[in-house]
Amino acid sequence: MSAYLERLRDEYGKKGSMLCFGMDPVLEKMNIDGSRNLTDEIVGFFWRILSEIKQKVTAVKPNVAFYYQYGIDGIRALVELAAKARTLGIPVIIDAKNADIGKTSAAYAKYVFDVLGGDAVTLNPYMGYDSLEPFFAYTDRGFYVLALTSNAGAKDFQMASMDTGRFLYEHTLEKVCGWSNTHGSVGAVLGATQDRFRDCVERLTDRGCGIPLLVPGVGAQGASYVETAGILERFGYEKAVVRINASSSISYARKAMPSLSAAEAAAQAVEELFES
Repeated sequence: MSAYLERLRDEYGKKGSMLCFGMDPVLEKMNIDGSRNLTDEIVGFFWRILSEIKQKVTAVKPNVAFYYQYGIDGIRALVELAAKARTLGIPVIIDAKNADIGKTSAAYAKYVFDVLGGDAVTLNPYMGYDSLEPFFAYTDRGFYVLALTSNAGAKDFQMASMDTGRFLYEHTLEKVCGWSNTHGSVGAVLGATQDRFRDCVERLTDRGCGIPLLVPGVGAQGASYVETAGILERFGYEKAVVRINASSSISYARKAMPSLSAAEAAAQAVEELFES
C-alpha cells in the first residue's frame, strides 16, 4: 500500500471531504501591508484561511509560479506554508508541472520533496517515462500526471487524435494506469470543466484503474463540486483518493463579502462549494 494513498484515505475518512485548497498568492487581491515582511504577510494570509477551513480541507496545493513571481520572499513563504500545512496533517501537493531529462528531473524532485517537503507533485509527461522516473523513486510520495487539464488550450495537444483513433489524453491515462501497477501512487490531473471528465471517470472505472485524481476547475473556473462528486458516485469511483481543487474562489472570496475577514469569507465560500 502506498504511504501517500494511505494519507489521502485517512484524511478523507476523518473529514468526508475531497476539497483541495489551492494557495496561490496574488498581492493585488490580498489586501496586505506592502511595507511589512512579504514572506510573513503571505504566510499569515493563507495560514489564517487554512486555520479557519482546515476541517473541510484534505489537501493543499500551492502553485509554485505564484511564489516564484515574488522572488526569494515568495519562495520562503512557500517553504513555510508547506511546513505549516504538514503540522495539521494535511497532504501538500506541489503544483510544479515538472519533468525533464533524468538529471534535471532528479534536481526538481529533490527540491519538491526534500526542500519543500511536498507529499505529492504535478508532472508533465510530454518527455516520457524516463523524465518522470526520478520522481517515482520517492516511493512514499504521490504523483499527478497531466492528462486532461481544465484550460481551453487542452484541445491543442491533449485532445489531438492519434493514429490509433484515440485522443492523446486517453493514451496518457492508459500509460498512467500501467505505471500505477508499479508505482501505486501515480495518478492523473483531470479537469472538471471538460465535457469528457465523465467519460474519463467511466473508462477508468471500467478498467479497474482507480488511480488518485487531482481535479481542477471547480469554483472560479465554473465547474461544480457537487456535480463532480456526483459523477464519481455514479461510477463508484473511490472518492477517498480524489482531490477536487478550488483556489481563488476560496482565497479571494472576500471581494464578494467585504463585511467579512478573508478567513471568514473563505469559510463561507467553502460551504457554498459543498452546496453547488
